[in-house]
Amino acid sequence: MPIVRIAPVCNGKIYVVPRMAADGESLRLDLPIEESGEHIPTKSEKTARKIKEKYQAHIRTDASPRFCVQYKSKPHHGRTTYLYVLPLRQEDEIHFHEGKFVSAEDIANHPDAYSHNLQEESELLDMAAELWKDFHTS
Repeated sequence: MPIVRIAPVCNGKIYVVPRMAADGESLRLDLPIEESGEHIPTKSEKTARKIKEKYQAHIRTDASPRFCVQYKSKPHHGRTTYLYVLPLRQEDEIHFHEGKFVSAEDIANHPDAYSHNLQEESELLDMAAELWKDFHTS
Protein backbone atom coordinates (compact mmCIF):
# COMPACT_ATOMS: atom_id res chain seq x y z
CA MET A 1 0.00 0.00 0.00
CA PRO A 2 1.39 3.42 -0.92
CA ILE A 3 1.85 6.22 1.59
CA VAL A 4 1.13 9.95 1.29
CA ARG A 5 3.17 12.28 3.49
CA ILE A 6 2.43 16.02 3.64
CA ALA A 7 5.09 18.42 4.90
CA PRO A 8 3.84 21.83 6.03
CA VAL A 9 6.56 24.43 5.35
CA CYS A 10 6.85 28.10 6.29
CA ASN A 11 9.70 30.60 6.47
CA GLY A 12 12.19 28.01 5.27
CA LYS A 13 11.26 25.53 8.03
CA ILE A 14 9.41 22.21 8.24
CA TYR A 15 6.56 21.56 10.69
CA VAL A 16 6.92 18.41 12.81
CA VAL A 17 5.08 16.67 15.64
CA PRO A 18 5.98 13.84 18.03
CA ARG A 19 4.84 10.49 16.60
CA MET A 20 5.46 6.86 17.47
CA ALA A 21 8.57 5.59 15.70
CA ALA A 22 8.55 2.60 13.37
CA ASP A 23 9.97 0.46 16.19
CA GLY A 24 6.74 1.15 18.11
CA GLU A 25 8.66 2.00 21.25
CA SER A 26 9.87 5.58 21.02
CA LEU A 27 8.53 8.98 20.06
CA ARG A 28 10.28 10.72 17.19
CA LEU A 29 9.55 14.02 15.50
CA ASP A 30 7.96 13.52 12.09
CA LEU A 31 5.57 15.13 9.64
CA PRO A 32 2.08 15.59 11.08
CA ILE A 33 0.27 14.10 8.09
CA GLU A 34 0.86 10.59 6.83
CA GLU A 35 -1.77 8.25 5.40
CA SER A 36 -1.69 4.84 3.75
CA GLY A 37 -3.92 4.13 0.79
CA GLU A 38 -4.90 1.19 -1.36
CA HIS A 39 -4.21 3.00 -4.63
CA ILE A 40 -2.82 6.49 -5.02
CA PRO A 41 -2.48 7.76 -8.56
CA THR A 42 0.94 9.24 -9.24
CA LYS A 43 1.09 12.95 -8.42
CA SER A 44 -2.57 12.98 -7.38
CA GLU A 45 -3.11 16.48 -6.04
CA LYS A 46 -6.77 15.55 -5.45
CA THR A 47 -5.81 12.72 -3.08
CA ALA A 48 -3.47 15.01 -1.14
CA ARG A 49 -6.18 17.70 -0.85
CA LYS A 50 -8.64 15.14 0.54
CA ILE A 51 -6.10 13.99 3.11
CA LYS A 52 -5.37 17.61 4.09
CA GLU A 53 -9.11 18.22 4.57
CA LYS A 54 -9.20 15.49 7.24
CA TYR A 55 -6.92 17.70 9.32
CA GLN A 56 -8.82 20.96 8.83
CA ALA A 57 -9.18 21.40 12.61
CA HIS A 58 -5.39 21.87 12.72
CA ILE A 59 -4.76 23.74 9.44
CA ARG A 60 -6.07 27.20 8.59
CA THR A 61 -5.04 27.76 4.99
CA ASP A 62 -6.65 27.37 1.59
CA ALA A 63 -3.30 26.35 0.11
CA SER A 64 -3.20 22.94 -1.53
CA PRO A 65 -0.45 20.38 -1.06
CA ARG A 66 2.03 20.35 -3.95
CA PHE A 67 3.61 17.14 -5.21
CA CYS A 68 7.30 17.00 -4.42
CA VAL A 69 8.68 13.49 -5.01
CA GLN A 70 7.84 9.79 -5.14
CA TYR A 71 10.29 7.31 -3.62
CA LYS A 72 10.62 3.83 -2.11
CA SER A 73 10.72 4.09 1.67
CA LYS A 74 13.18 1.93 3.61
CA PRO A 75 11.40 2.50 6.96
CA HIS A 76 8.11 1.43 5.33
CA HIS A 77 9.64 -1.76 3.89
CA GLY A 78 10.00 -0.51 0.32
CA ARG A 79 6.49 0.87 -0.05
CA THR A 80 6.04 3.78 -2.42
CA THR A 81 5.85 7.13 -0.64
CA TYR A 82 4.36 10.24 -2.25
CA LEU A 83 5.75 13.34 -0.57
CA TYR A 84 3.85 16.64 -0.79
CA VAL A 85 4.66 20.10 0.49
CA LEU A 86 1.96 22.30 2.04
CA PRO A 87 3.16 25.91 1.72
CA LEU A 88 2.03 28.18 4.55
CA ARG A 89 2.26 31.98 4.56
CA GLN A 90 2.40 32.25 8.37
CA GLU A 91 3.41 29.79 11.06
CA ASP A 92 0.11 30.25 12.93
CA GLU A 93 -1.81 28.65 10.03
CA ILE A 94 -1.12 25.24 11.56
CA HIS A 95 -1.34 23.86 15.07
CA PHE A 96 -1.00 20.27 16.27
CA HIS A 97 -0.35 19.38 19.91
CA GLU A 98 3.39 19.80 20.56
CA GLY A 99 4.03 20.72 16.91
CA LYS A 100 6.86 23.04 15.96
CA PHE A 101 8.84 24.31 12.99
CA VAL A 102 12.39 23.03 12.58
CA SER A 103 15.14 23.52 10.05
CA ALA A 104 16.85 20.80 8.02
CA GLU A 105 19.96 21.70 10.03
CA ASP A 106 18.10 20.76 13.25
CA ILE A 107 17.27 17.38 11.72
CA ALA A 108 20.87 16.80 10.60
CA ASN A 109 22.31 17.85 13.98
CA HIS A 110 19.92 15.73 16.09
CA PRO A 111 19.05 12.66 13.98
CA ASP A 112 17.97 10.55 16.97
CA ALA A 113 15.09 12.94 17.62
CA TYR A 114 13.60 12.53 14.12
CA SER A 115 11.97 9.69 12.20
CA HIS A 116 14.00 7.82 9.61
CA ASN A 117 11.62 9.00 6.87
CA LEU A 118 12.10 12.62 7.83
CA GLN A 119 15.86 12.18 7.90
CA GLU A 120 15.71 10.79 4.34
CA GLU A 121 13.47 13.65 3.20
CA SER A 122 15.09 16.54 5.07
CA GLU A 123 17.44 17.76 2.34
CA LEU A 124 14.67 17.74 -0.26
CA LEU A 125 12.22 19.39 2.14
CA ASP A 126 14.80 22.03 3.01
CA MET A 127 15.09 22.96 -0.67
CA ALA A 128 11.30 23.02 -1.05
CA ALA A 129 10.87 25.13 2.10
CA GLU A 130 13.46 27.64 0.90
CA LEU A 131 11.82 27.85 -2.54
CA TRP A 132 8.41 28.54 -1.01
CA LYS A 133 9.94 31.09 1.36
CA ASP A 134 11.50 32.92 -1.59
CA PHE A 135 8.26 32.63 -3.60
CA HIS A 136 6.11 34.12 -0.82
CA THR A 137 8.50 36.98 -0.07
CA SER A 138 8.90 38.09 -3.67
